[in-house]
Amino acid sequence: MLTLGLSAEAQTSRRSKKTKPKKPAVTQPVAAPEEPASDAPDEPAAAPEAASKPARDAKPEALAKPDAPVRAAPSDAAVVFAIPRSAGAEPAAIRLQAELARLLGSKPDVTLVDLATVFPPPEPPSTQEGDALYEQGKEAYDNLDPEAAAGKFTSAAEAYEKHPASLKPQRLAKTFIFLGASQLLNGDKEGAKNAFLRALAADPGTQPDQGLFDSNVHTAFTDAQQQFNSQKPGSLDIDSKPSGARVTVRGEDVGVTPLKNVPVHPGRHPVLITLPGYAPYASYPQVASERTAEVKPQLEPLPALAEAIATATRASTEKAFDSDKMPPELTALADKLGARYVVLAAVQQKKSPEAVLQVWDVRTKNRLRGVEIELQSKSPEHSTVAAADRVHGFLTGRLLADSGSDSKMPQLVKKPWFWAAVVGGAAVVTGGILYATQSNKGGPLGPVTGLPGIGF
Repeated sequence: MLTLGLSAEAQTSRRSKKTKPKKPAVTQPVAAPEEPASDAPDEPAAAPEAASKPARDAKPEALAKPDAPVRAAPSDAAVVFAIPRSAGAEPAAIRLQAELARLLGSKPDVTLVDLATVFPPPEPPSTQEGDALYEQGKEAYDNLDPEAAAGKFTSAAEAYEKHPASLKPQRLAKTFIFLGASQLLNGDKEGAKNAFLRALAADPGTQPDQGLFDSNVHTAFTDAQQQFNSQKPGSLDIDSKPSGARVTVRGEDVGVTPLKNVPVHPGRHPVLITLPGYAPYASYPQVASERTAEVKPQLEPLPALAEAIATATRASTEKAFDSDKMPPELTALADKLGARYVVLAAVQQKKSPEAVLQVWDVRTKNRLRGVEIELQSKSPEHSTVAAADRVHGFLTGRLLADSGSDSKMPQLVKKPWFWAAVVGGAAVVTGGILYATQSNKGGPLGPVTGLPGIGF
């Protein structure tokens, strides 16, 4: 049975040649050991919220090319990666990454990298093509050329539907109303009814303009509306891998995946699924009355995020986890993402999914290691919540809740010479293991393991 352990590792630096000592910028007497100064980073500002409205094209070949990733300013932010190490572990890794990010993101003193800022979405595609066809259709309709008008409005509707990220349901509904009116004027009553039904599916509250259409159009539309309202609604089940993606249906934000039983009227509905760092997914599922249609895509990472995941994968191998040195490419990865801390969880699918977790502070080269997780364990100490608490303690340098009272600290920690050794920083004991943080970059002390008197 796996047990949840925690250790921290000290990185040592080469001794430099002896030089003339420099006068410290600030000199202070050694503080009393009872209340050592904390070197936890200041509470970071809340990460900017991701834009709630996605902006992408429906077809991959028509998508606007995403902007290059924005290099974020240096910060104390953390980024979380859960990497599958064995076949069949990917679903568990996706769930673990989402849960760790959620738990850490809920801490007021932890900032996570905002992928929506690092990987900004492109500008919404232009609706100029559809708008031009719409105006041409109106001109033909005004000139009593219903056949030409119907062709233009049909093309306009197709142009609008190609770009669900820019789709305005009210404009699409008006396009179908004009299409139905043109077909009615041309003697195609069945085609007109279908166009009116599509207008109502796009925007159930739409109505023909009293000043633009005669009574025949209003009567036919009312008949279609009665048929539309008599149909019992269907529903959509929407999910994505990874989950947590933003979903819009007919341009309306309905939440994040997974979503069950999203009520919709019968008909075709534009569904757009977006997640920062991933290519958007668009679909037009046909929903029947009292039936459920499923939309469950596998989202594809954008090239920049795919490169970041590949780097995290190489840094999450057993060899990398056992090494005493930080993988050099993690520094470049953290720099691109604007992160100081890189959380790596390697997931294996055995009888039940298990994970081992490490956290690198790329600024000081300090590491938290040995956090083991049983994803389906009922024991609190083996849970993802417990692992997130230990990561939180490392990120902030604060004493964890289960560290025990001050009386349980080893006598070493209470010695003045010990605090002189960690001057400019703070030390934390958790579960019988001590780690220290220092404000000076590249300081050799902390995390620290194996100090005499710790008792392990």
